[in-house]
Amino acid sequence: MPAVTRRAELSAPSRTTPFHGRGATLLVLLATALVLIPRFPLPAIAASLAVVALLALHVRSHPDGFVPASLLRTRTFVLSTLLACTFATSYFTLLFAVPRLLDDRTDWSTSTIGTGQLIALLTGSTLSMALAASATRWGRPRVLTILLTTGSLAPLTALLTPWPALLLPAATLAVLTASAGQATLAVYATQAAPTAQRPTAQRPTAIGLFNLGYQLGGAFGPAIAALVILSA
Repeated sequence: MPAVTRRAELSAPSRTTPFHGRGATLLVLLATALVLIPRFPLPAIAASLAVVALLALHVRSHPDGFVPASLLRTRTFVLSTLLACTFATSYFTLLFAVPRLLDDRTDWSTSTIGTGQLIALLTGSTLSMALAASATRWGRPRVLTILLTTGSLAPLTALLTPWPALLLPAATLAVLTASAGQATLAVYATQAAPTAQRPTAQRPTAIGLFNLGYQLGGAFGPAIAALVILSA
């Protein structure tokens, strides 16, 4: 941080956006209710629907508030955030489920399972950096095709494969998709943010809401993995 701040442009923006406490509170309540859905489905769904209604009313009365209405109407932003949440959910589910499934389906030792998963995750992380670095050169349609393909293959392989060893490549595909997806989809989401009215506020808000979507996937995944493990 000290090294960054020495080189960063620290001049105050000419326009500032007031903090909307009500919108922030409703968004926190919505995220909390959504996270609890895998554990307490009915009450959490009811709470989520109630908070969604209150948040919708708030956005309607404060279209430039904590959750800008123009951002929610931006298709690229919404789809990018939903994809990032989905990819993160798949990755974090497999991150916790794969070791247990390998333990149940093979005679591998704990150290073998751990080493295998470590190699799988490091491989996927390396590939994700390569994909993110090549995203601009390859173009959006090709990158999205790759992400959707690998993002579909990861859970389908884990769910349908009769060979336990393929669970490790599934973990590789999952971390590749989640990591590369976060890097590339974040760019698509922020570039699509409307800038005509509030150029100093919309893009930071967009990246914040996008990251919230990704982190929700990080919360959904372990909860779903727990359900998978308990039902196995």
